[in-house]
Amino acid sequence: MRKNYTPGMQIIVAKQGKVIYDQVFGVQDKNSKKELKWDDLYDVASVTKVTASIPLIMKEFEAGKLHFNQTLGEIDSDLLHSNKSSLKVREVLAHQSGLAPWIGFYKETVNVKNARLYLDFYSRTQDEEHPYRVTDNIYIIKSIKDSIYEDIKLSPLGKKTYEYSDLGYYIFQKRIEGDYKMSYNELLQEKFYRPLGMYRTTYNPKEKFDLDVIVPTAYDKTYRNQLIHGYVHDQGAAMMGGIAGHAGLFSNAMDLAKLMQMYLNKGKYGGREFIKSDVINQFAEKQYPTSNRGAGFDKTLVKSIRGASTEAYGHTGFTGTMVWADPKYDLIYIFLSNRVNISEENNLLSSKKVRENILQAIYDAFLP
Repeated sequence: MRKNYTPGMQIIVAKQGKVIYDQVFGVQDKNSKKELKWDDLYDVASVTKVTASIPLIMKEFEAGKLHFNQTLGEIDSDLLHSNKSSLKVREVLAHQSGLAPWIGFYKETVNVKNARLYLDFYSRTQDEEHPYRVTDNIYIIKSIKDSIYEDIKLSPLGKKTYEYSDLGYYIFQKRIEGDYKMSYNELLQEKFYRPLGMYRTTYNPKEKFDLDVIVPTAYDKTYRNQLIHGYVHDQGAAMMGGIAGHAGLFSNAMDLAKLMQMYLNKGKYGGREFIKSDVINQFAEKQYPTSNRGAGFDKTLVKSIRGASTEAYGHTGFTGTMVWADPKYDLIYIFLSNRVNISEENNLLSSKKVRENILQAIYDAFLP
C-alpha cells in the first residue's frame, strides 16, 4: 500500500471449514482516509464469472438444459447461421473456442477522445426508451442489448487455442435469463446468495447499500468521465444495466468465502444441497490437455504455486480480486482490492504477483 499497489484489501483464509485468517488493510480510496471495513463491498470484476454465471450454468447442467457438447447455435437460435453456431459449450467455458477476447461496445456510443456521450444512445432521465442506468443520471437506450448481441454474433473468430474471452458469458446470460424469465440478480439471490447467507453480494449495490460501504473503483477517463463508485467498472457490463455474466457483481471477502466453501463441500452448505457434486467435479477439472482451465474456473496457478494440488481452482478479476479453493487441503483464499483506484494503468499488484505470493505463503505455512 505504501508503494501504491492498491489503497486497501480484504483477505480471508479458511481451512477445514473454519476461517483462520481474516484481515482488512488500508483505506477505501487513494484520495480518502476512510478506513476499509470487513463488510465493505468491492467490484469483483471477472470473479463474477465463477461466483454468478458458473453456479447458474451448473444448475442448467443439473436440470439437463445445457451440456458440454451442445453448440451455441443450439442454445441461442440467433447464432444458428453465424460463425458461432458450431462452437461447443465446453470450448467456450474453457476459453478454447476462438471467440474474441473483448469488444469495446461502448466505443460506438461515445467520443473516446473526450468521453462525450452520443445523445442518440443516452438520456439524463430514465424512461421506457432508456431503462438501463449506466451511472448517476445517465441511462442507455433499451435496444443496446440487441446491438451488443449483434456485435458478438458478427465478431470474427480466431484459432481454437486458449484465449481468454468475456463474450461467451453474454450468451449464457441471455439463455439463462430467457429460461427463467428473471434477471441474473433475482435468480442468484433466490437460488444461492440469500440461502447461503451472502447478504452483502449483489449487482447494482447502490440500490441496496449506502455509498459509504461501497469501495470506489476507478476514474473512468474514456467512457463515463467520472469516478466509478457504486457502479460496475466494466463498460460492457455497465451498458447491460450493471448486470452481466462476465462482470458486475459486488461482494466482500466473507460472502465469497461462503460460496467457495459450498463448492468445496461438493455443493452442500448449511445442511442444504445447492449443486450436485458430480456437476461441480466436472466444472472444476481440467478440460483440455493444452491449457490450464476448468469449465469457467482457472487452474493456471496449480503449476506455479508450490504445494497446490491438481484439484485446485479459482479465478482473478481485473480490479484486483482473486478467489481460490483447493479441495485436497480444504483450503479457501479470498483477496479483494481496488488496485485500479490508483489508476487504470496501475499493474503493480499483478506484475509483482502480490495475490500469488500471499497464496504461496499460505501453502508454505501448513505444508512441510
